[in-house]
Amino acid sequence: MPKKNGNITRKKACSILSDVIDNHLTFDAAFSKHTKGYNTSQISNTDKAFIYLLCSSVFRYLTQIDYVINFLLTKPIKKLPNNPKMALRIGIAQIFILKTPHHAAVNTSVNIVTVRWRGLVNAVMRNLIREKDKYKEKLFESPKIPKWLLNRWKKNWPNDYVDFVESIQEIHPHIDIAVKKNIRKWQKRLNARILPNNILRLKDSGIISNKPGYQDGEWWVQDYSSQLAVKCLKIQKGEEILDLCAAPGGKTAQMISLGAEVVSVDKNKERVKQLNENMNRLKFYPTIIITDILKFKTEKKWNKILLDVPCLATGTIRKNPDIMYSKNDNALKNLVGLQKKLLKKSWSFLNTNGFLIYCNCSLEIEEGEIQIQDFLKKNKNCEIDKISPTEIDESEDIITSDGWLRVLTKGKNSVKSRDGFFIARLKKTA
Repeated sequence: MPKKNGNITRKKACSILSDVIDNHLTFDAAFSKHTKGYNTSQISNTDKAFIYLLCSSVFRYLTQIDYVINFLLTKPIKKLPNNPKMALRIGIAQIFILKTPHHAAVNTSVNIVTVRWRGLVNAVMRNLIREKDKYKEKLFESPKIPKWLLNRWKKNWPNDYVDFVESIQEIHPHIDIAVKKNIRKWQKRLNARILPNNILRLKDSGIISNKPGYQDGEWWVQDYSSQLAVKCLKIQKGEEILDLCAAPGGKTAQMISLGAEVVSVDKNKERVKQLNENMNRLKFYPTIIITDILKFKTEKKWNKILLDVPCLATGTIRKNPDIMYSKNDNALKNLVGLQKKLLKKSWSFLNTNGFLIYCNCSLEIEEGEIQIQDFLKKNKNCEIDKISPTEIDESEDIITSDGWLRVLTKGKNSVKSRDGFFIARLKKTA
């Protein structure tokens, strides 16, 4: 990579990191902001891929990186200005995580800071390299995730939180896909592995849109755990399904592929734009309504509804490590309140004897188990329709005694790596 481009990519990485860590943007929003637009024509797809890898690597190890920096500085890192702080973070990530040659890691870190801080960054990086083994040991002895999240997981998942943390530090997390048909054909063409429940897992990384069949709409990206939610709805051909919080559309596509007539509702215009693009590529044609579900008015009642609520998304941290820094306990509290309202409103759209799938990609019990327990107490016309082991392949480690699914990040059998997920099937009684 030419020197100029090397500096540009690192500067972009610093801006993205700052927007996520300091301004609480999502990684996707910050990445789009700094790699698209009138002034980014000099950034190639290869450069963008590197920026994404570098930023995600920093997020995966940020707590540890800052721990090391505190040993390298005479003052705590929090007192260091943003510009040299970000340069040191990406420099350490390059050396310890991406295995970048030492001279390149030092030079790019020095070149992206203002003149005032170049001496400090150069000295710190060279000190790190001189005693690399010492600081590598400190990197791996340090806390691996922020305290707010570690405390939650230790309390709620004392036997599993170590697995959660390990999953975060997978530099190249798995990619699962759903196919319209001919799964054996696409297994071969994509060099994929067939998982239980007829789900494909790609063995090779690379740009998804360049892979065979993608542009032709033969398949779409959707994690193993996410695909289980639709499977639990037991869709019959021709059934009408209401899909709430539908964008970007993985579950919508899955339901249509099974023969359902789907009405998809979401209020986020950017995500609905992505939903439309995905449906057009797949040649699927749901009815799409852009509105706030809490304001959605309809006389129609549905026999089956899928509600995939907004959540803290901690089950997807392996792919979205920025969640540890863009979210917090206050965000969780706000989301739980919104989920209560969405569930209550969605329930009003359901026919008697109808079924509603409540799901999300969070590992937080307030968004799953506790949310459903509270709803059952307040709604006497609601009962759990227990999910049977005959409905889900390899279900023994995910179906709970309550009859809902709690999917953790590490499976016991063939699907050892997956997103965390919660799925409950509710029945409306008379």
